[in-house]
Amino acid sequence: MSSIRGSEVKKICLACEAGAGSSLMVKNGLIKKAKKAGLDVEIVHAPATQIPDDADVVVCHTGLAGAARNAAPEGSVLIQFTMFMNDPNLKKLITDLSEDNEITSS
Repeated sequence: MSSIRGSEVKKICLACEAGAGSSLMVKNGLIKKAKKAGLDVEIVHAPATQIPDDADVVVCHTGLAGAARNAAPEGSVLIQFTMFMNDPNLKKLITDLSEDNEITSS
């Protein structure tokens, strides 16, 4: 299982299926929460099969976890969520980034 310190995270990729709708809402929500927390992290959006090689953390719905895990860069952390709004795993990610905690794949 991969892990990374919050301060080491430079890029988060929200992995999606089609690239529209609900996953875009999650990405925009993460951007707002990161900005509010004063985090200096890039948040991008990509299909689960085309995750950028420089993504430190990959965020995806549990239904896409297998595809995202296969496409994620070696050593990246995979965070799964089930709810598109106010998911506890996404809240925890922002907290862990803010507090420089260890972030571990879910």
